[in-house]
Amino acid sequence: MIELEDKIDEILLEDGILKLDKLKEAWSIQKKTGQKLEDVLREQNFVTNKDICAAKAKSIGVEFLDLDGFELNGSLAERKIPKSLALKHNLMPVDIAENKLIVAMADPGDIFALDDLRIAANMEIKPVYAEPDQIKTLIDKFYEEKKLHEPFIEPVSTELSKNQPAIKKVAKALEKESENLSYMNKSILKLLTEEGLITIEQLDKVLDTHEGGGGRIADILDKEKIIEKKTLYEMLEKRTGMPCIELTDMNIPEEILSLMNERLSRRYLAIPLEKDGMILKVAMSDPANIFSIDDMRLATGMEIYPVLAEPSDIEEFLEKRKPKDAKDKKNSAGLKDAENNRKPIDLEAEIKKINEEIDIEIHDDSIEETVDVSTVQNAPIVKMVNLIFSKAVHSRSSDIHIEPYEDCVLVRNRIDGQLVEVMKQDRKIHPALIARIKIISGLNIAEKRLPQDGRISIKIDNREFDMRVSILPTMFGEKAVIRLADKEGFNMGKQELGFFEDDLQKFDSILAHPHGIVLVTGPTGSGKSTTLYTALKELCKPNINILTVEDPVECTIRGINQVQVNSKAGLNFAAALRSFLRQDPDIIMVGEIRDGETADIAMRAAITGHLVLSTLHTNDAASTITRMVDMGVEPYMISSSLVGVIAQRLVRRLCTKCLEEYSPNAGERMVLKVAEEDDVKIKKAVGCPECNNTGYKGRIAIYEIMIVSNDMVELISRNSPANVIKESAVRNGMKTLRDNCSKLVLQGVTTMDELFRVTYAPDGL
Repeated sequence: MIELEDKIDEILLEDGILKLDKLKEAWSIQKKTGQKLEDVLREQNFVTNKDICAAKAKSIGVEFLDLDGFELNGSLAERKIPKSLALKHNLMPVDIAENKLIVAMADPGDIFALDDLRIAANMEIKPVYAEPDQIKTLIDKFYEEKKLHEPFIEPVSTELSKNQPAIKKVAKALEKESENLSYMNKSILKLLTEEGLITIEQLDKVLDTHEGGGGRIADILDKEKIIEKKTLYEMLEKRTGMPCIELTDMNIPEEILSLMNERLSRRYLAIPLEKDGMILKVAMSDPANIFSIDDMRLATGMEIYPVLAEPSDIEEFLEKRKPKDAKDKKNSAGLKDAENNRKPIDLEAEIKKINEEIDIEIHDDSIEETVDVSTVQNAPIVKMVNLIFSKAVHSRSSDIHIEPYEDCVLVRNRIDGQLVEVMKQDRKIHPALIARIKIISGLNIAEKRLPQDGRISIKIDNREFDMRVSILPTMFGEKAVIRLADKEGFNMGKQELGFFEDDLQKFDSILAHPHGIVLVTGPTGSGKSTTLYTALKELCKPNINILTVEDPVECTIRGINQVQVNSKAGLNFAAALRSFLRQDPDIIMVGEIRDGETADIAMRAAITGHLVLSTLHTNDAASTITRMVDMGVEPYMISSSLVGVIAQRLVRRLCTKCLEEYSPNAGERMVLKVAEEDDVKIKKAVGCPECNNTGYKGRIAIYEIMIVSNDMVELISRNSPANVIKESAVRNGMKTLRDNCSKLVLQGVTTMDELFRVTYAPDGL
């Protein structure tokens, strides 16, 4: 939702609506009461709610529409925007101008609402801002007067009242969470029940057959001779206004079919039919499924215009496209292998093509400060952003950096922990590039002075990614950093983490404690979250209550109650932890201990019988104690609650295609603790096209697991320095980061360069 920003009070002052002395008085009241500034301004009658709404609209660069006494354009009744959609997003179509549907919205920046509207109305949307309460009033008035309901269930039959039991039955069935009904199946059942074309006995039979795996609703209805499929689709077309087509003998050009890969077509039973500019007409078995339409829009980079087609016709069409002889199958297999083994270089030709389109589109040498959202939605820049994301995924990148400079825009990807330049573009595309990223991550495109943070959930090559977006104003424009988190990357067992056998035993013994605190430490991007999620999966049992507070929730785990930090609402780590203690938890996971208050509450929770897992940014396991003391936690609290510390780093794996073997020199032997007489060979990086000439491909974790022994409890209580605690831990069997990295070097997994880069502290010297 739109929040009141600092610049809104500036707008009120500039427009002469609010006097400076009144604003100062409001600030004083806000400081005392903690209220929102807009609430104070309203309560004190310094400005009206309409004034604030108009200022909000101006701050985000959209028009403000006063709906008080507003009369709707009658032609909008033809658009049939569903009432559920209007209520869901608190919006109302108010007019049509220049082939755009003008929609009054409580949140004009809601890209999901705009996407839903575009699909429902099948036209471009121009959002305007209006008072939320006025929109709600208009929704109730409009739908009551026009008798408009959901497109698929608009009542037209006078027999409706006779079929109320069936209507209630289908409503109950659709409310069941376990019911696996598609949007289209729901629409069909609602249509038939409201038209009075199905009895409650027939409905029972259809639902039972469908639940038992009896096929699609339309097929069951046809088989049971309740209604023929042809008649049913004609009714759907008439009711919804969505065209219903027959695919039989339809000749679709190969260049159109190739716009959508076969896997996506089979997944959603969808076939591209024709292309008109940036609009792709697609035959679908379930054209009301907005999620499938979103996926197709992302995959093709085009707006999707869905039409209805018989599912069996689509399946038959797809089957005909399958290779018929061995040669075709071989070619198909080769194409599939090529797809599975795609490299970043495969995208260069497409990027070059898009650059040409951008050059044509952005022909003015001057850099525009404002970017029209509607233009960006349909521009080649959309393809450019999609390709930047695809390139990052294919190159196994963890972060994307889009950096503006005086004469260019540089795109760098962090691959295996190192930044690599992957693209350099003309400076003039920067505003459109950043605007597109802001749109899909739900940020304010009009705000260019302040940092912003957002998120994108995206699917690439049938894999789900959660992207965290950070926008930072710099000298030459806004820099965007996008962190990629592969949701499947967290689905790891403890054996896959990279523990050596002795460290795996220590890991198990730490997690076996019924109470206490376990800390995972390391720098950003060292794999701490993966280790924590793996530990939580090990601990998750039906008889255990696990609560987590995270910022953000990177992976959802069934059986665990996960809470997302919301700083704007006052829900930080400390506030969530205080509430957790009243939720009867057995295990608590805190995404990160950032301050003394969170640390103190976590320690107290550990002392009072809970197992607490969390992360901290420290260089090694022993310095974690010093860090906690610096945050204000008493040493006796740490010694009483701390069970163990897992410090970790990620080192790059050698590329197996180009590594070279050699004998270590005297200095390397000393670091590796290898005697001069021992015949030892280690490996070094060379570089080849397979690893992008870096010599490395992939990463592996190294660990330092410190279990708090009785000797260490005494040292911690006395507030001993980190080096003394580390010496005690090593005497008790702790393997340092350097020790474990040395093992990987001797095994030929990584190199001495990586050992010195990651384990910079002189552990073994």
